[in-house]
Amino acid sequence: MMTMPVDRIPIGRFSEVTRLSKKALYCYEKKGLLVPVERDLCTGYRYYTPQQIERGIWIGSLTNLGFSLDDTAMILDARDRDSASVEALMKGRLHETRDEISRLTRVERILSSDDPLKELFTVELENLTIKEIPPIRAMTIRGEGPYGEVLASLIEQICREAFSPENLQNNVKATGPVSSVYIGENCDETGGLVEVALPVSGNVTITTPAITIRTLPAVTAVTVIYRGPYGNLGMAHQKVFEYLQENHLTWTGPARELYLNDPADVPEKDLLTEIQYPISKET
Repeated sequence: MMTMPVDRIPIGRFSEVTRLSKKALYCYEKKGLLVPVERDLCTGYRYYTPQQIERGIWIGSLTNLGFSLDDTAMILDARDRDSASVEALMKGRLHETRDEISRLTRVERILSSDDPLKELFTVELENLTIKEIPPIRAMTIRGEGPYGEVLASLIEQICREAFSPENLQNNVKATGPVSSVYIGENCDETGGLVEVALPVSGNVTITTPAITIRTLPAVTAVTVIYRGPYGNLGMAHQKVFEYLQENHLTWTGPARELYLNDPADVPEKDLLTEIQYPISKET
């Protein structure tokens, strides 16, 4: 009968104990998350130590919460020395989870309605009008990539800078909602250049090179307020285009979206977004 040292657990047994598949263990090894203490040179068979069981269980638990392997590694490395970083990752994942719950709640509502297709493309608009937008002093930041991915990152960066301890001490205040706009025409399946702006007052201190202070120009714009999930914003834009065509108005620049409330504070169905399309004053 073959015996095995108690400080060496073969991968098969380790997989059973930690409830991690061998495929997952191979992946974690490549990422440096959970590296076997020994590997048989002839067979390639992996062995782990009893002390690695806890780390394996941590990895399994965190990935089951939806954390990426990179975030999992960060949490494991920081949990005993950097509680603030761990807390920030946990809050971020909570927001992502709430967003997904909202999305699935909307899916359930649509699919359980009497006419799912009609419900899917129902757009609730308010205050479709033409108005003068004054010049706005704002912090701005630009980034390139898929709109949904890059937008959240840019908003997080600009808000973190605006509400830094130094700016709060200097009584810097947001004077309007966060907005975004696509810059230029070079958009493809990988995304495009996006600018995020946050109107501010006060003596702003900027430590992030990508962030600038500038004045957004005054424009005459067709504006509308859309109520509902961000996933249906395209339908709201379509309604504005139809209004421009019906009224023979000339669109002169990129549309701006203003996010009037926070998805962390309200249900997806109650999100408010103002859409602004600059038009020629001669029309």
